[in-house]
Amino acid sequence: MNRQMTKQKPRKAEIQTYRISFGGDDSLYSVSFKAALRQPEINRLLASARSILYENLPKTILDCLNSSRLEYSDFVSDTARLEHETVMAFADSLLHDSSGACLDRLAGSADSYYGIMDYQRQTGRSCYEGCCYAVSRTVSMQNQKAECYVIGQTIRYDISSGRENSFFAIRRKEDGHPMYTLEELSGCPVLSPFGCVDVAGLLLNIYSVTAKEHAARIANR
Repeated sequence: MNRQMTKQKPRKAEIQTYRISFGGDDSLYSVSFKAALRQPEINRLLASARSILYENLPKTILDCLNSSRLEYSDFVSDTARLEHETVMAFADSLLHDSSGACLDRLAGSADSYYGIMDYQRQTGRSCYEGCCYAVSRTVSMQNQKAECYVIGQTIRYDISSGRENSFFAIRRKEDGHPMYTLEELSGCPVLSPFGCVDVAGLLLNIYSVTAKEHAARIANR
């Protein structure tokens, strides 16, 4: 029996609200817009912002949208001042909490959220606290369930005593289940606490990184 073969057309991407945020030093720079993007197009946007100053995020993303001739609307950019206690509390929640509620708050009303943080502050004469993380939160248009990916680290360091307290984790939330941890390490930092860390590189590879060694190869430059 002959069967007539039909080539299925790929499902057209649906219009979603996207939010991208890059934070460091004292400020969080964010953009949001509506578009129908496939993952390669999202990766192209994130790659365009990989090596920029965070303050240039809005212009970089807008230029990439226009140069790629991607249809979009409602483009908005904003800047928020970072508060130390809030940043560290969010980082701790991302690395330990099972609900993923902190990512919901970061995403706000966006269907898809991509963010990085590379933050450090002196909290005493010889004490430093900081964190760095890459996060992705996307909501399926089919079942409205969120998938979350987190790679991050917190560190607290006392220069005078050399005492260091760090925590690193790779975490995920899939298929409506609670957040779970793929890998974690406390005590010795995986991501360089005082070097140039490619956190945007972690974001670009966030779906494939499952081991601390892989994260370190990407991030530590």
